[in-house]
Amino acid sequence: MPSMPRTFRPRGAPTRAEVNRDSDARRGSAASRGYDGKWSKASATFLSRNPLCAYCALRGFVTPSSCTDHLYPHRWPIYAGVFWETQWWVASCKTCHDGFKQSVERQGSAALDALARRLGRPTFH
Repeated sequence: MPSMPRTFRPRGAPTRAEVNRDSDARRGSAASRGYDGKWSKASATFLSRNPLCAYCALRGFVTPSSCTDHLYPHRWPIYAGVFWETQWWVASCKTCHDGFKQSVERQGSAALDALARRLGRPTFH
């Protein structure tokens, strides 16, 4: 039975597990970022009222939502304080949250404002 070749890793280079552990330590726990019991309850209520992914709907697809996304990323300093602003919560499927939305965020604030307008939401700026 063929096997995968060994992965090259220079001597002393951190393993993927070590890199992930360091990243998680810098990021902090979910609770320290605001995702506590209060958030879980609010998110569940929001998703029960918005059962379909809004990002998929923009592209003509019907997909169940699985997470509540913050349209404007509250971890960015310019958007500090938007965590509990429900006008910028978006029902999203995991695929859109981890792919489409991340690509929009990489394009910057103007792209987020354009997405807000497409969703019929007020813009931040």
